Amino acid sequence: MGSSPLLSKFGPLGLLVAMQLVLVLVLPSTAPGANGSSALGTGYSSGTGAGGTTTTSGAPGTPGSTSGLPGAAATGAAGTGAAGTGSGQGPGPGVTGSQPTTTSVSTGGVGGDTTHCVSGRQYSPSIDFFAPPCTPGTVGAADPSNGGATWQGVTGQQIEVVNYVADYGAEVDAILKAQGLYYTAAQAQVWDGADAAFIDSHYQLYGRKIHIDSYQGTCTTVPPDYTCLIGEMDKIVTQYHPYAVFWNTTVCSACYAELSRLHVVNFGGAGFSDAFHNANAPYSFDAAESSSRVELQFAKWWCSQMTSQRGSGRTAIFAGTENPAQNFRHSKRVLGVISTNDPDNEATVKQVLFPALQSDCGESVTHTYFYAQNINTATQQSQEGTARMDTTSNPATSVLCLCDPVAPQFAYNASASDNYWPESLIASDQTMDWDSSAQTYDGSLACPNPNQGCPFDNAIGLGADDPQTAPAQSSAVKVWNLETGGKALPVSSAVLQIFWDNYNMLGSMIENTGPQLTPPRMQALAPQMGARGGGTTGYVLRQFLPNDWCWNQDVAVMYWDHKAISPYNGVAGHWIPVEGSRFNFNFPAFAEPPAPEPENRK
Repeated sequence: MGSSPLLSKFGPLGLLVAMQLVLVLVLPSTAPGANGSSALGTGYSSGTGAGGTTTTSGAPGTPGSTSGLPGAAATGAAGTGAAGTGSGQGPGPGVTGSQPTTTSVSTGGVGGDTTHCVSGRQYSPSIDFFAPPCTPGTVGAADPSNGGATWQGVTGQQIEVVNYVADYGAEVDAILKAQGLYYTAAQAQVWDGADAAFIDSHYQLYGRKIHIDSYQGTCTTVPPDYTCLIGEMDKIVTQYHPYAVFWNTTVCSACYAELSRLHVVNFGGAGFSDAFHNANAPYSFDAAESSSRVELQFAKWWCSQMTSQRGSGRTAIFAGTENPAQNFRHSKRVLGVISTNDPDNEATVKQVLFPALQSDCGESVTHTYFYAQNINTATQQSQEGTARMDTTSNPATSVLCLCDPVAPQFAYNASASDNYWPESLIASDQTMDWDSSAQTYDGSLACPNPNQGCPFDNAIGLGADDPQTAPAQSSAVKVWNLETGGKALPVSSAVLQIFWDNYNMLGSMIENTGPQLTPPRMQALAPQMGARGGGTTGYVLRQFLPNDWCWNQDVAVMYWDHKAISPYNGVAGHWIPVEGSRFNFNFPAFAEPPAPEPENRK
């Protein structure tokens, strides 16, 4: 079985305390924003939630104008828009790379040269399948008609971006070092520079260059000091006047809302809903799939292939058999859901997932647990969560964990300790669908009695990310090698990929926006980038849709095989995709998903 790199460092008891600290690090947290601004903006009602003026002085341009745009900044509520209503869902599984619709974007004075383009993309798709569409013009050439200072952080020569690197404290830093996930702002500046150089030399930026400053945070992040963190966002805006801020975390949604209030583009905050992004439009984006869309995808899949409702005759065939007194294999499925009690996360479960399940197949969820981000009660809460699932009467046979990659450690530990072996289900947009994350669920914390079996060994569900590949095959490593001549990686390829996907998204949107770069224009024109990937291409479907400002759009059906060798790191434990395609709400109707029972997985 795969093992966590933490085991040899901390041992089981030390690991339990260590993981409690990480639990707060990776779980979304929300607190009231500064100056009375709510982290959720208008929440689940219409409204942009981006009012107010920037606190910086001397910012160029006049933020807020959308005159002449092909559409206003989107507004929306949870469950509305492209995903929520079922309209505008985008191309089905056969999308392989449709070109964007013709835009009115002017290339200014850079000419109409396309000799740099390869196969209709801005550079070779062999570097990155998601290279942006070919845009005429000489890359890197000066463009006197680019509008100059069109927004804060934008001049005629440069676009300022800040990469915020949090201070997680000595204890958490020690864990991150053991996992190979630790980095400082100084280290981040190295790959930030490489990624920026690649974008500058391959993307049409209309005479401008991307400049990324890495900023080392000083606030306590675990647990989050909201007053300090939000104040630090204000300080960054005042000091750097950035066009965009990138922070790869889900700790402080209020921080992203504050940046939106200040009219600064923000990205990197994973696990937020469409309602959150629309409440903070036109500044809030993410490369990962929105929680709203992932949960709607799960409802479609569950009702097409898993539910026992409406006389389907299905039973919980993927449940564990370790407890003969409670064998769910021949029981009708009863769904339970575990998620954080973050207001955005809990509201999305209740207002998006549950209505979709009821509408699509009459499924009602009566087993729920929404846990608090409290490191002092993590073990207790996991036990309470298991008790909510494993009720004396009509227990949940199938438990969906809408979780970050760390929280399941506690949930599966409590499940095994209680001798409770339901089907383990995922619908992940926060890397539970990565081999490197799931391998740790066969470690001693999540699996306290490996001789008996591990709760995660029967896992099945939906993954929103591309499957992890060998590092040399990843687009992030290819970009790094091109810009550095093949120098040693500064961090793991997994970390590099997260950053590159987000920077590629931003660079592609800037290119698509044209010379007159503003956040309202960038958002309004983003859907014209078109769709690419999905279906049988082997890649996630990426596109922007009205009211959906998260780039990833579809999912793969997969099951966990703890014996299969991962191509990512050569370690046992690998997600196996099934059904031959990725899906965008168009799941086939099966008697059961075509996955083997746990004991037959290699």
